[in-house]
Amino acid sequence: MPDLETAETLLAAAKRDLHALGNMHDPDAFPVEVFGFHAQQAVEKSLKAWLCVVGVSYARTHSLRYLLALLEREGEEVSVWRMFEDLSMFAVQFRYDSYVDLHEALDRHSLFEKSRELWNHVDELFRAAESQE
Repeated sequence: MPDLETAETLLAAAKRDLHALGNMHDPDAFPVEVFGFHAQQAVEKSLKAWLCVVGVSYARTHSLRYLLALLEREGEEVSVWRMFEDLSMFAVQFRYDSYVDLHEALDRHSLFEKSRELWNHVDELFRAAESQE
């Protein structure tokens, strides 16, 4: 059974992380681990909202791979979002250290756009489910 109330809360929280990301394009002002953390959080919350919309419970985790696997098991098409799996490393280990060598590896603009696409996709699913209630 869908949990649209939790989905709505998670989507609002993910939107706040996306808003922060949209203002973090300058690597001199925002280190890669800060940008990566907010990207990871936006994606994690969006995926958890998606799971709530389709009525799937999930364990307490930061693993984007796990969340995507749950969605895939439910028959959801997630292949386009697999690119986010590596962001899980920003959830914990990169919050306390500086990783200058990652600056080149992270395309901030592309990551922001793809994160926003995921959020929009989940928001559409949420709105469709909400209209059916």
